[in-house]
Amino acid sequence: MMEKLSLKIFLRNLAIFIALLFLCDRLIGFALEKSYFSLKIGQFAQTTYTLDKAAPDILVFGSSRALHHYSSEILSTKLQKSIYNAGSDGQFLPYYCAAQEVILQRKIPKIIILDVNIWELGPNESKYIKLASLLPYVGEHPLLKKYTSEISDFENIKFISKTYPYNSTLLISTYDHLFSNKLPEDDRGYFPLVRTIPKNQFQEYKEQQRIYNEKRAKQNIKIDEKAMVYYREFLQRCKDLKIKTYVIISPTILKEPKSKEKILLEIIAKDYPNVTFLDYSHDDNYNNHYQLFADEFHLNNLGAEKFSKELADRIK
Repeated sequence: MMEKLSLKIFLRNLAIFIALLFLCDRLIGFALEKSYFSLKIGQFAQTTYTLDKAAPDILVFGSSRALHHYSSEILSTKLQKSIYNAGSDGQFLPYYCAAQEVILQRKIPKIIILDVNIWELGPNESKYIKLASLLPYVGEHPLLKKYTSEISDFENIKFISKTYPYNSTLLISTYDHLFSNKLPEDDRGYFPLVRTIPKNQFQEYKEQQRIYNEKRAKQNIKIDEKAMVYYREFLQRCKDLKIKTYVIISPTILKEPKSKEKILLEIIAKDYPNVTFLDYSHDDNYNNHYQLFADEFHLNNLGAEKFSKELADRIK
């Protein structure tokens, strides 16, 4: 009799605990959601605008190189079209594909610019882990679940928790709220980098890259087949909707060798008649001109303005 009573008490306490846990999860999740979507500036605010509101004539997709290389003011003025730069720091093809699919449900742009680099098709699991930045948007855009499922096998089950989508956002979200006046403002998604890489740092990088390229040339680099599928999906949507598309390797501080990944990016792009492939990674107007670069990977504001003017003229 005592054992049955103890079991009943245990089950009752367990039920109360689960109910409290469920309630706390809902309340905390609601607070985190409100905090996240009230941000007006910063990387989360830019992602929110990209997925929930962006509807321009010209869309730019890519990683931080897209974010810092394509001047919205110059491209918009010279091409006489509205623009939004949906570049996202540290992201890869799966993210571009997800953002593109969401936006195309709302607006079909006239031009899409996709900035790519040799790491897009390389073996790198972080390109799928970083899809966690889409978690807060799955409720509003259920189609994103097929992308977030790439993060882990049980990813979509975790949506039972309302706090889970915001677990990794708390620190940055809090900082962006507290120091919003110190955050740099973007121009329709474009963030200029107003600095120049020091000459000695450039020379050091040049030597490091020489050693790296020699070593890499002897390696058999595996291609990420799944990333290739995402690349084709992105371009196929553009073709189906008759969107003029530019796949671009934007300027690099050093001349890049013709790697297997780069060759594949170009070959695949040329399968689509609406796509123009442009490779600026061996352009002598930029290679070794460190004064046009903010660091080893990104153009500074002067370089971005020069490149954006040239690109706009080429598109025209």
